[in-house]
Amino acid sequence: MTPWKIFAVWFAAVAVGTMLVALPDSDGPVVRISDMHGPGPLDLAGIGLIAVGSVVLWVWLIRRARRIAARLGGAGTAWLAAVFAASLAVVAWSVLTDSGWWWAVGAGAATAVQLIALGASGDLAGV
Repeated sequence: MTPWKIFAVWFAAVAVGTMLVALPDSDGPVVRISDMHGPGPLDLAGIGLIAVGSVVLWVWLIRRARRIAARLGGAGTAWLAAVFAASLAVVAWSVLTDSGWWWAVGAGAATAVQLIALGASGDLAGV
């Protein structure tokens, strides 16, 4: 796949998945994660789409890890990895402790990291 197709698949999967997660579920949670959180059927479909889109992008990025590391440098790559890990930890903490909208901060930071890594790959430049 071309870089723009990878980006399009990722963007479409994340956009549609986010819309599905945002829609109200009429059914109860399929799995209870905490007192206030548990994905319903629509949420699970949205989470699945987001996961598929992210896997497609991350496979692309992992294949270009050396190029990304060369462009960002060792410190830049370490910071990007640390921010990504911290963002996923914020999402998990927020959901497991019923901490309101903090999951959106973590999800936003994780999205930013993915876009920075894609930009650093240089694959979208001049296409």
